[in-house]
Amino acid sequence: MALKQIIAGAVFSVAAGAVVAQGFGIGFGAVARLQVNPLPGKGNFEVIEGPSTGPQRFWCEAGNYAVRLGAGATDRMYILYPLGKARSQKNRYGVGFTINPTKEVLAQANRPGDGGNYSVSVKRVGYNLSIGHARGFCNLGVTY
Repeated sequence: MALKQIIAGAVFSVAAGAVVAQGFGIGFGAVARLQVNPLPGKGNFEVIEGPSTGPQRFWCEAGNYAVRLGAGATDRMYILYPLGKARSQKNRYGVGFTINPTKEVLAQANRPGDGGNYSVSVKRVGYNLSIGHARGFCNLGVTY
């Protein structure tokens, strides 16, 4: 009888811990993909914001989509326009990305570490990461 109570207590503790973790925005298992829509222009697309979407999640989804467009791990992906009202869907927010930057986007290009800033951004036109770097955010093991 005591063994059944111990097992039941352990199962309850694990389940309760998962509920608490999800309350703090940490989840386990598969992560629902964000919607990605093509934009006018070769290699341009928009990642639509989902619940509690942070910069790393935007870059992860953008990197996955860029691979589907034929980009390689060492190719670079640029912010076409920063987080704001979506252009491909009404009443949503999104970030525009491109794997085929214009001269205007390249003129504003900067990378992590430029100016001493190592944060991953979705707020600056031209900010860029390699596809491999962006896709690395997909393997963090938590939902965000």
